[in-house]
Amino acid sequence: MLKKISLTLRIAACLLCTQAILPIQARAQESAAPAAASVSYTVSIDGAGELTSLLKDNLEISRRQSAGGLAEDEIRRLAGSAPNQIRTLLATEGYFSPSVTHELDQRGETWTAHYKVALGPRTLVDTVDIRIKGDVAASNPQRVERLQRRWSLPAGNAFRQKDWDDAKNNLLKSLLVRDYPAAAITQSEARIDPATNSAALTVEVDSGPAFTFGELEISGLQRYASRIVTDLNPIKPGEPYSQEKLNELQARVQDTGYFRSAFATVNIDPAHPKNVPIKLELNENERKRLSLGIGFSTDSGPRGQIRWLDRNFLQRDWRLESRLLVDRNNRLLGADVFLPPLQNDWRPSFGTRYEYTNSEGELNDKTATAARLTSPDKNNEMVWATTLYTDHQRIEGSDYSNHREAVIGSFTYTRRSLNNLISPSRGYVASIDLGAGPTGDGKTLARVVGRATYLSPYYKRWQAVLRGEVGQVSGAGRESVPADLLFRTGGDQTVRGYGYNTLGVEQDGAIVGGTNSAVFSAELVYRITPQWGAAVFHDTGNAADSWKGFHFAHGSGVGARWRSPIGPVNLDLAYGHDTHEVRLHFSVGYGF
Repeated sequence: MLKKISLTLRIAACLLCTQAILPIQARAQESAAPAAASVSYTVSIDGAGELTSLLKDNLEISRRQSAGGLAEDEIRRLAGSAPNQIRTLLATEGYFSPSVTHELDQRGETWTAHYKVALGPRTLVDTVDIRIKGDVAASNPQRVERLQRRWSLPAGNAFRQKDWDDAKNNLLKSLLVRDYPAAAITQSEARIDPATNSAALTVEVDSGPAFTFGELEISGLQRYASRIVTDLNPIKPGEPYSQEKLNELQARVQDTGYFRSAFATVNIDPAHPKNVPIKLELNENERKRLSLGIGFSTDSGPRGQIRWLDRNFLQRDWRLESRLLVDRNNRLLGADVFLPPLQNDWRPSFGTRYEYTNSEGELNDKTATAARLTSPDKNNEMVWATTLYTDHQRIEGSDYSNHREAVIGSFTYTRRSLNNLISPSRGYVASIDLGAGPTGDGKTLARVVGRATYLSPYYKRWQAVLRGEVGQVSGAGRESVPADLLFRTGGDQTVRGYGYNTLGVEQDGAIVGGTNSAVFSAELVYRITPQWGAAVFHDTGNAADSWKGFHFAHGSGVGARWRSPIGPVNLDLAYGHDTHEVRLHFSVGYGF
């Protein structure tokens, strides 16, 4: 009986991943026979509770319902085979002794296939036997103990096929990603006892030998010097194997902008685990590129831009990125130069930009010139910078005019823990930005900004997205502080329901930046398909010159979500509680 249950379990796992295939003989008969009258039908399932959607999504009779009417004999065949499919699917959720009765109601133009399910008791995990052998067992017994403690399907838990598969995969992955890339599961068994509704789990893993890295072998270099890559390599020959190190090498190289793609791999041969060469395959970008683009944003309307890229600027393998951007209210002209990494892998860069803005009655001509030093680790990124800010502020419809200057030294630390940097589905990003320096009128300002965005793991089909930002400027009033260092909010990725930068300090009928700001957002997303989702959200925030009497503006709404190849695409309809207006917002990516 135990062997029979084990076989049922394996069949159940396959059923969730494959489509049912009609017998060839039946197809041949259908093609030869005259076309039979088709009948439409519905499927009704009672007693399965929260597992009803699992059954309807995977039963052949349910899947083929969307194809329209079927021949009467085919409907009878599907209805008769469904009970066995129901039992097999329920086994994946730990129900190995369900009772399933069915009836095909053929009265009327639309038939109904009724299924009544009695789930019976759910199988629980009784014992777990985790055996780990190989080099790790002899050289690091503490690691073996940690792996056994972290097993994710312990005794007492309900047995589910997905949890069983995930627990085995997580155990194996813990070895594969560090030291033991040749690790393999040599035996796994889930023995189900229907008499006691219990499961005895056995897993055996062989870690294989411990691997170490060797020298870097580069292929695909033609246009650029090899030092662009070798200076970024964080791996020293003889270091223990680490998938994280390989990913870091790949990310560092691709982040330079010189390469379209970079793939870092090693040859996994248990017979030769020591000093394994690192193979880095590169696909180079062209040296120069001119890009023209047009776009539209609900914040700034239609826009056009020109980008010029030179990856061998001044014949020194420096990277020049320049752009001209024009939209409804803004003009921007800027350029940045990125130098090759230093010996400690930090990347120096410098740049300058001019920007004209016309926003909510405030007109501004702004310049910023900066020198920066950026750390190589994108997951724990640090940026030191010195920036000269200047601006000429005017208020539309008045004679007010103000010149502001400041030299700011700043440090920014960003911690990223995301499953994908381009299109994340879970994880968080948090940063702290500290700055200080003299203003043009002799005052000394200090500025601090904290930001965080959190994407929760999906619970069934639900996900929470939380955002927050708090900032403050001290030591100088907004009359002395350049606009780029002040705070305004409102728009697609801050407080939806309000226009872009319409929340701030009122001055002579215009909205200008304040010295204090706070923005918070909570969003709940329901995943309809892997690519599409629907969301409800509430945003709140504002900017002011003081925390005393700080007023939070609120916005609420609904939206559509699309996981596109270029990142999350968001379309939102939001209501501004203060303005009593509804606004449409469109954005790509996550705020902050």
